[in-house]
Amino acid sequence: MQSENKNCQNCKASFTIEPDDFSFYEKIKVPSPTFCPECRLVRRLLMRNERTLYKRKCDLCNEEKILVFPKESKYKVYCHDCFYSDNWDGQTDGQDYDFSKTFFEQYIKLYDSVPRLGIAKQGFNVNSEYVNRASDTKNCYLIFASNDNEDCYYGVSYWGSKNCMDCYNVRKCERCFECLDCYKCNGLKYSKECNECLDSYFLNNCRNCQNCFGCTNLRNKNYCIFNKQYAREEYLEKISEFRIYSRAELEKIAERVRKESLNYIVPCIVEHHSVNVSGNWIENSKNVNNSFNCDKVEDGKYLLGVQQAKDVMDYTYWGNGSELIYETSSVGRQCSSVLFSNESWDQLVRAEYCVNCFSSSDLFGCVGLRKKQYCILNKQYSKEEYETMIQKIKEQMKNMPFLDNAGRTISYGEFFPCDMLPFAYNESIAQEYFPKTKEEIIVQGYRWKEPDTKNYVPTVLSSELPSSINLVSDHILNEIIACAHGGRCNQQCTTAFKIIPNELQFYRANNIPPPQLCPNCRYYERLLKHQPFKLWPRACMCDPTLESYDGQSRINHLHGKEKCDIEFKTSYAPDRSEIVYCEKCYQQEVY
Repeated sequence: MQSENKNCQNCKASFTIEPDDFSFYEKIKVPSPTFCPECRLVRRLLMRNERTLYKRKCDLCNEEKILVFPKESKYKVYCHDCFYSDNWDGQTDGQDYDFSKTFFEQYIKLYDSVPRLGIAKQGFNVNSEYVNRASDTKNCYLIFASNDNEDCYYGVSYWGSKNCMDCYNVRKCERCFECLDCYKCNGLKYSKECNECLDSYFLNNCRNCQNCFGCTNLRNKNYCIFNKQYAREEYLEKISEFRIYSRAELEKIAERVRKESLNYIVPCIVEHHSVNVSGNWIENSKNVNNSFNCDKVEDGKYLLGVQQAKDVMDYTYWGNGSELIYETSSVGRQCSSVLFSNESWDQLVRAEYCVNCFSSSDLFGCVGLRKKQYCILNKQYSKEEYETMIQKIKEQMKNMPFLDNAGRTISYGEFFPCDMLPFAYNESIAQEYFPKTKEEIIVQGYRWKEPDTKNYVPTVLSSELPSSINLVSDHILNEIIACAHGGRCNQQCTTAFKIIPNELQFYRANNIPPPQLCPNCRYYERLLKHQPFKLWPRACMCDPTLESYDGQSRINHLHGKEKCDIEFKTSYAPDRSEIVYCEKCYQQEVY
């Protein structure tokens, strides 16, 4: 089978469907997509709200809770305990299938009537009310998509970590602050893509380093400053000169680190123990392409945040022993043959167009079902009736497609139309990874949610805060601090914020100045330092005729005296300033 070029019906850009893609579509019996890979990803991200929380009453127990739907939402919204209780049954809203109407017309009616799960979690959360998609947490606040953490505050993707703050994707870390993509680090601050580093500041892509400052690409080093080796006494004396307790000095250091890091090489991909992979941050995987943040995956493509899965495509988040998953978001825990679905888990098998369905099999177009089988639009059928009906429905979906509010044709084989998206674009994580202005969002047929009216008045400007935490008294806990962005950014600015007691304690213990930005703006600023979920074709920049950053010759590389000719796909865009190497050249020069 040959490749096929198509034009995306959403963004109009051209994209290619490869022979291996067609083989997968044939295996699961679906037509090829009409949206390009990026538009498909954005469409799935629109179903997921992680960080936008609302205080509202549960529509079943009537108790005030922290949930992901505002009180004015059109859905009935249940808290976690009520949603999983026996006090309601999704089959109550079941409906007969009407072949005179499109599938999605009928599905949207069902989708709007069945109660929504108001917060996502597994396991137990102790003293951690303000979290979402966070499980087994203790004393945590405003962390999301995280598991097994204690005393962590503000940020996304904490895993098995303690006493960390303002981080993104840290695993088995302690006492870390403003770190991205770090593993088994302790006492690390303002750093990125580091493993097993201790008591250091401003590191980039370092391994097993201790007491280092402003360094890039170091391995197994102690007492280095901007990649220069010092004796212990010299190091301690030099570090004291940097005045890292001062906000103004920290800003100068951060800018120097940013500029100097551009003189060092970067790998085209961050992967470990993997074979035939492309994308970024891929661990222990095989035959995984155009994918990001994946671990223990085999035979996958166009993935984001997937672990322990096999034979999967266009899949965002979760896995845990799942296979044959396509065009889904937040599906996992021993699921199989699940297509075009969202927020469903625990051994869901042979399900299509399902939301909030668990421990079930053979479902089509269902919402909020548990331990059910052979259901269509939440109505029960016999096995024979079910199998006959879904074939007729799929054929009808092809012959009678749904036209969404932006004029896009949605037939069988496509994900949910934007008309039924539960969140506005700027409530979902699509805005975090693919930010758009209000005007762009509306033109593309998505919803925009205006910021809630604030009923608080700032009591202090962020510019009036002391530059050092040593000058901050407990009185700051009573202040409403105006965010320095003042709502003028596109970062979901809350315009003002407060500092909680545990946060203040963390700043004091780690000699960190108080923040000037609200948690949302701090998060978006952090994402700006993170590589995008996009790939560009590039060639290795390794050239033996040019001096390496450490003055060493490159003629010992596999390509010898010639310029390296390896091509790859990387998340570093061609117009960026970094010096991007293929994996082999990077390892030969750094390790």
